[in-house]
Amino acid sequence: MFGGRFGEDKQRGAALVEMAIAAPLLILLVFGILEFGIAFRDRLTVSNGTQSAGRVTAALGNNDDADIATLQAVEQSLGLLPGAGSGVIKHVQIWRSNGSGQPITACSAAGAGGSDCNWYVYTPETTCNWTPCPDPEVPGFQYGGGFLPSVRDVTLDSDGLTTIGVTVLFSHNWITNILPMSDVDCDPAGNNCWADSALFRLEPQNFGE
Repeated sequence: MFGGRFGEDKQRGAALVEMAIAAPLLILLVFGILEFGIAFRDRLTVSNGTQSAGRVTAALGNNDDADIATLQAVEQSLGLLPGAGSGVIKHVQIWRSNGSGQPITACSAAGAGGSDCNWYVYTPETTCNWTPCPDPEVPGFQYGGGFLPSVRDVTLDSDGLTTIGVTVLFSHNWITNILPMSDVDCDPAGNNCWADSALFRLEPQNFGE
């Protein structure tokens, strides 16, 4: 009788030990699925916004309001992000691409991207939610660099149409902090960011001769 009781206690003890070993791994697995599922959802949301913005840029070509319409297209897709993206989306870059799909020159700084790049900072609740504000209807509007809409080639000729890239730089905060990972804290200079880019050739508005 005692042997049977002892055997049962031994099995229970072994089960407790196994549970003690397996439980932390199961907890990490569950929270890992949660964390990476949320991160994947946020990245898909940003990617959708980037693609929408790129299509707007391609359609508007060299119109003066091309940049502000591109930025507004990004905003319209942010509903699923925490705070409608106010603490997630940090920067948007609109840049000229070379034949390999890469920027001709790197963006230099927020608000002053360079001759082939405009760089905008997402600043909700300001005049047009972006700094600088490229909205031609706002007095004192300014583009985020020297890549003005007026220099974008929309003529279907031997030179070819301008190919434009749109890059969204964003942050991501992990929810549980159980996993040994640091938050993606995108700073004002565009460092430590996640990025999503889309590349589009401008639609011809002038078919040449």
